[in-house]
Amino acid sequence: MKALKLRVDELKKNGRLVKKDERYEVYDIKMSDLVLSLTVLHTEKSTTGHEHENAEEIYHFISGKGEILLGNKKYTAEAGDIFTVPKGTFHRVFNTCKENLEFIAVFEVYEGRGESLKAVIPAAGHGTRFLPITKAQPKEMLPVFDKPTIQYVVEEALGSSLKNILMVTGRGKRAIEDHFDRNPELEVYLEKAGKSDVLKEISRISELANINYVRQKEALGLGHAILQAKDFVGNSYFAVLLGDVITRPSCLSKILKIHEKYRASVIALQEIEPQDVVKYGVVKKGRELENGTFMIEDLVEKPEVREAPSNLAIVGRYILSSRIFDILEKGEKGKDGEIQLTDAIKRLIESEEKVIGFKFSGKVYDIGNKSSWMKSSIELALESESGNELRKYLKGILSSPQ
Repeated sequence: MKALKLRVDELKKNGRLVKKDERYEVYDIKMSDLVLSLTVLHTEKSTTGHEHENAEEIYHFISGKGEILLGNKKYTAEAGDIFTVPKGTFHRVFNTCKENLEFIAVFEVYEGRGESLKAVIPAAGHGTRFLPITKAQPKEMLPVFDKPTIQYVVEEALGSSLKNILMVTGRGKRAIEDHFDRNPELEVYLEKAGKSDVLKEISRISELANINYVRQKEALGLGHAILQAKDFVGNSYFAVLLGDVITRPSCLSKILKIHEKYRASVIALQEIEPQDVVKYGVVKKGRELENGTFMIEDLVEKPEVREAPSNLAIVGRYILSSRIFDILEKGEKGKDGEIQLTDAIKRLIESEEKVIGFKFSGKVYDIGNKSSWMKSSIELALESESGNELRKYLKGILSSPQ
């Protein structure tokens, strides 16, 4: 609240919107009617009050006399009075004088409001489970039917109108950048060869999105990879899509809707077999908000089976508050001696930040797992134009004697 109060000294200008920066909007209000209701983006005359679940507010009374209702208590407001309104408190302002009641309203801005979120795609892992395939190519470039894994992930972000993307890569990941870049020599060859359909697809890939790249210089864990996005993200919510996870239908589109409704961090989850909790970050379920959506009380990275708070595992899709960077910068190491994103989210919850869990009922393909990788290629191939031919082939193999 100290930062909010400092904004009160910046208010001596005309007009409603006095100042806007990354976190605050300030309004100068001259009120002649009896009751005024305020929202973050504009003022409107109303007989009802309001509340902002995720924003603190300050009212600084400049002249005149009025009353302010905070929850179920009413206070007299005169020139010089400053009232702090905690998050989620219902409040109204009343003019009790014959002249104008003038006051300043300072709002903490909802993060990420009014513009598309930025997307961060970590793709810096070594892919050791796929050696020797991944010795010379990134695991994110492993083909799933007719496209590399990472292209599905980028297309999922674009499908939710997230066009500003940061890819966090590491040593040996140049193939990812090359895939989304132009290849003039190849384009000329395809044009001369009359392969217009292929040329069109190749050109489309290079124009998919505004993709930026940053290198994670040390392999210190997923949390450390996310930290590399701090300057890119700024002071807003952002999406995280793991570069080796494909979801169908789009899981990102679903958690974005939840974020828009609750203005909070959201983590996608899926039920797994109890014995598999040792492989994932697992959450403790709290108060249910609606069907399949609930508050998260706690998280544990790769717990022992007997210590797991549930069998709800994180599946690689997040909407996170930029406050996560303050926690990650502390460099606290967790499981496997790495800076874990799960641990940072746990600290976020401990600081009373709201984090919501969403139980995803679609399909999740973890391409870092060989079995899941093979299944994803088969299932996507069965959905293609060649699906019937492949289906007959598989039936023939399965029906033949071993």
